[in-house]
Amino acid sequence: MDARVKLDASPLAIRPVWPMTPPESPLAMPQQRVSADRVRLNGETDGRWRLGVLLAAALGITALATTHAWSAMNADGVAPLEWVGLVLLAANLAWISLAAATAVAGAAILASREPGQRPALKPLDTTSLTAIVFPIRNEDTARVTAGAQAIHDALARAGAMDAFEIFFLSDTTDADLARDEEDAIERLRAARPEAAIFYRRRTLNHGRKAGNVSDFVRRWGGRYEYMAVFDADSLMSAEALIELVQGMAAKPRTALIQTVPAIVNAQTLMARSQQFAMRAYGQIFGTGLAWWSGGAGNFWGHNAIIRVAAFAAHAGLPDLPGRGPLSGHIMSHDFVEAALLRRAGWRVEIAPEIEGSYEESPPTLDDLAARDRRWAQGNLQHLKLIGARGFDPVSRAHILAGVMGYASALLWFSLILVSATLAWIGTPSVAPANGGADISLLLLTALIVLSPKWLALILWAMGRLPGWDRQPAFLAGLLVEAAVSAATAPIMMISQAQAVVAPFLGRDAGWRPQARVAVAGASNGNRFAPQLVAGLALCATMIVSAGFAAWTLPVAASLVLAAPISVALAHAPRRRSWLWRVMATPEDLRPPSIVSAARRAANRFNWEMSTQPIRLPPTIATVSLSVQRPEEARELPV
Repeated sequence: MDARVKLDASPLAIRPVWPMTPPESPLAMPQQRVSADRVRLNGETDGRWRLGVLLAAALGITALATTHAWSAMNADGVAPLEWVGLVLLAANLAWISLAAATAVAGAAILASREPGQRPALKPLDTTSLTAIVFPIRNEDTARVTAGAQAIHDALARAGAMDAFEIFFLSDTTDADLARDEEDAIERLRAARPEAAIFYRRRTLNHGRKAGNVSDFVRRWGGRYEYMAVFDADSLMSAEALIELVQGMAAKPRTALIQTVPAIVNAQTLMARSQQFAMRAYGQIFGTGLAWWSGGAGNFWGHNAIIRVAAFAAHAGLPDLPGRGPLSGHIMSHDFVEAALLRRAGWRVEIAPEIEGSYEESPPTLDDLAARDRRWAQGNLQHLKLIGARGFDPVSRAHILAGVMGYASALLWFSLILVSATLAWIGTPSVAPANGGADISLLLLTALIVLSPKWLALILWAMGRLPGWDRQPAFLAGLLVEAAVSAATAPIMMISQAQAVVAPFLGRDAGWRPQARVAVAGASNGNRFAPQLVAGLALCATMIVSAGFAAWTLPVAASLVLAAPISVALAHAPRRRSWLWRVMATPEDLRPPSIVSAARRAANRFNWEMSTQPIRLPPTIATVSLSVQRPEEARELPV
C-alpha cells in the first residue's frame, strides 16, 4: 500500500513525497433498490423491544393528557374544530413524549453506570488502513487543513499514523475558493511531507456530498478497510479515532459506529447556547438513543467510522421517483445509508461513550434557519422511503424521527392557529392553561418539554453528568440556556414550518455551505417578517381572549421581537465575562489538545496564505470528465 513517489521538477522549493492521489483501487458500489428483502439476523437483540417500551410510555402519557383535555371540553360538547385541535395536541404530545422517554432512559443508564467503566480493546491493528475523509465544498480550507494537520500530528504522537491516511474530497465550485483550497492543501502536504495526505477535486458534483463520498469509494475504496467520515468543522482526537478502529476490529458484523460529538469553538451567544445544550443534554439523549437502537442505530453523516466494503456493497443510494424537490438525489443521505446497511444484515451502532469527538455550530439564528431549510427538505424526502419493503422497524423509527423533527414545527403552528380561531369565535381552546384545560395539563406539558433540563440537573447533582463537575455556575448556565431556548423556539417554529411547506410548493432549498464563523452585521433580522406578522396576529387574538393570552404571551413576544432577538444572540460575550463563564462547557474551561492545536494551525495557515504566496505544481489542478454515472468520472492533470 506504499504509494510514495518523488515528484519531478516543481515550482515549489520543497518537493512532497506523496502523489496527489494514491493508485486507484476500485470497489463496486451498486445502486440499491428502494424496496428489497431484509437479511434477518438470528438471535440478535436489536433494540426493537426497547423501542416498544418507549413507544408505550409515550403513547400512555399522550393518551392521559389528551383525555384530560377532552374531558375538560366535553361539558358542552366537542365541536369539529375542537376535534382538530385535540388531534394536533395529541400529535405534538406524542412526539415530545417519545423524546422525553429517550432522555429518561439515557439518564437512568448514566446514573447507574460507574464513571470510566469501559470495555477492554485489543491493540490497534496497523496492518489495516483507515481513510480520514474530508468531503468539502466551498469551505474556508485553512480551517479544514488546520484540523487535518492537528489530527495527523496527534496520531503521529500516538504512533498510529501508519494506520491512517487523510483524503480531501473536494466538490468546490467557486474558482477563487478552489485556488485557496489547493494552495492550503499543498502547504499542508509540504509541511508534512512524510504524511499520506491526498486530494481530489470534482467539478461535476453529481449527488452532492453522498456522490462525493461514493466516487471516492468507487475509485479508492479497495485500498481501505475503514473510513472515518468528517465534516469541514469536524475534529477527533487520536484516542477517539484509535478506539473507533479498535471497536470495528472487535465487531466484524458492525458496519458503522457513530459518535456523539460535542460542540466547540462557539463564540456568539446563540452558538454558545447550542454548545451548552449539546454538552449538557447530548450525552443523555445519545445514551438513550443508543439503548433503544441496538444494532439498528443511525448515521449523522460525520464523526463516524464505516467499514468500506460493507458500505460499497449495500449503501449505494437509490434515486427517488417523481419530480420536484422531494425527488431525485437523496439530500439527507446518512439516515438512508444506515437503514440500507441494517437491511443488509449489518449492525449500525451509536457510541455516546467515546470521548474526543467534536464539531461546530452555526453562529446565528439566521444561519440555523438556513441550515434547517436544507435539512428539512432532505428529511422530507424520506417520506418516500418509510413504507419501503425490507427496512428494520427501528430504522423506520429513525427515518420517521427525522421527518418529525421538522414536521412537528408545522403541527405546533397548526395547533396555535386552531386555538386562535377558537378564541376568535369564543370557543374554549384545547391548548394548555386555557379555558378548556386546567393548569395541570400545562404543568404536564412543561414537565415533558423540560425533561432534558431537569434530568441533567439530577445527574449533575449526583456527579454523573459526563464531563461536568458540581460547580454552581452550571445552574446559572442551565437557566441562561433555558431562557435562550424559550426565546428562540417560537422563531424557529415559524422558520421550520416554512421549510416543511416549501418543498410541497416546488421550492428547492438549495445546498449552500454552512456558516462556520459569525460575520458582523450578518444577522440583521430582515429575514423574520413572517414571525412578526404571526406575532402581531397573536397579539390581536389575545385582546379578545384573556384565556388565550395566558399561554400565548411568551410565544407572541418571541415572534414580535424575533429581529432584535436574532441580532442580540449574534453578539459574542466577552471572554471570561460572567455570561461567558456560566455558559462555559468543560471544553471551554479545559480545551482539548486537538481543538487547541487546530486553532493554532488555522491561525498559522491564514497568516502564511496572506503573506507568502505559493505557486502550485502542475499536478494539483484537476478537471473532471464525466459521462452518465459518477463512477465513470475521471480526473486528468491540466
